[in-house]
Amino acid sequence: MKKLLSIILGAVFCISGITILAADTADTVVTLRINDPIMTVNGADKEIDPGMGTVPVIINDRTLLPVRAVVEELGGTVGWDGEVNTVTLEHEGSEILLTIDSLTAYLNGAPQTLDTAPVIINDRTMLPIRFIAESFNFDVQWDSAAQVVTITKSVQPAETAVPTEAPTTEPSVSQTPDATDSPSEQEESTTLVVYFSNTGNTENIAKYIAEDLGADMYEIEAAQPYTSADLDYNNSSSRANMEQNDDSARPEIANGVDNMEQYDVIYLGYPIWWGQAPKIIYTFLESYDFSDKTIIPFCTSGSSGIGSSASNLHSVVDSSVDWNDGRRFSGSASSDSVADWINEITE
Repeated sequence: MKKLLSIILGAVFCISGITILAADTADTVVTLRINDPIMTVNGADKEIDPGMGTVPVIINDRTLLPVRAVVEELGGTVGWDGEVNTVTLEHEGSEILLTIDSLTAYLNGAPQTLDTAPVIINDRTMLPIRFIAESFNFDVQWDSAAQVVTITKSVQPAETAVPTEAPTTEPSVSQTPDATDSPSEQEESTTLVVYFSNTGNTENIAKYIAEDLGADMYEIEAAQPYTSADLDYNNSSSRANMEQNDDSARPEIANGVDNMEQYDVIYLGYPIWWGQAPKIIYTFLESYDFSDKTIIPFCTSGSSGIGSSASNLHSVVDSSVDWNDGRRFSGSASSDSVADWINEITE
């Protein structure tokens, strides 16, 4: 096995060539088609894995590719630890660690949940393209009809903002206006941004939303905080796995919203755990009367879309709730991308 993986490391890592040179004066655009060994880099055809015929594949609705071409053309580096079967990708100060057959990846030290684990196919290590590209701050678009992935790197990409420390604790409800404003200058907000976050990724998006809208914020805090062991998705007996596999699980919340009746619009944010919202989000939704309110979900994940996580949450609230389709963000999403989304849904 070690010999096989050494061969993979030495010859594989040829994801989809995203040619990014420091001297580039224009965006770099790469397109890849499922089951096609040829990719297009700024309009020029190029083999993904020269001489090997390696093609992008779809596993569990996620596109996986071999990984060397992309990282090397990004100017990054690839490392391999054969004892623990871990790949390390580095680019411009960002580091990704992925382990064969593991659904837990690490971006700058912060754990991220993948819904498809890295695998070995035909002596090639296949990794999730969306997670890697977005972690390195590239735009990724998917054309399901044509089965084409388009990856774009702008000349001046937005800064990657992925916290490596645990999020700071917010008061139950905090006001975004300056605390020095007089009461007459502070209008009572009718919009509340609610979020649950362990690594800080969802908290970042929540803050962007609150700042853009001048909304209040409320952090859902678990009465029993989640530890790293609780979030070990490779351990079937870990707390997160046990909760996510139990439809009746409703983890207790430590804090609450005293004035929920004040709010007409609720932005509800959460990380994706095994393709779904953490069960503590169900606890929150079942703790208040949201009749005739608007709920707009948003989530963060390494690769999973918001998908059924939002529709399943929708099923536990009153039918009078105006439920928005919602949006998924990567952990490195910029404030501008969040603002663009808000503009789309508030126009």
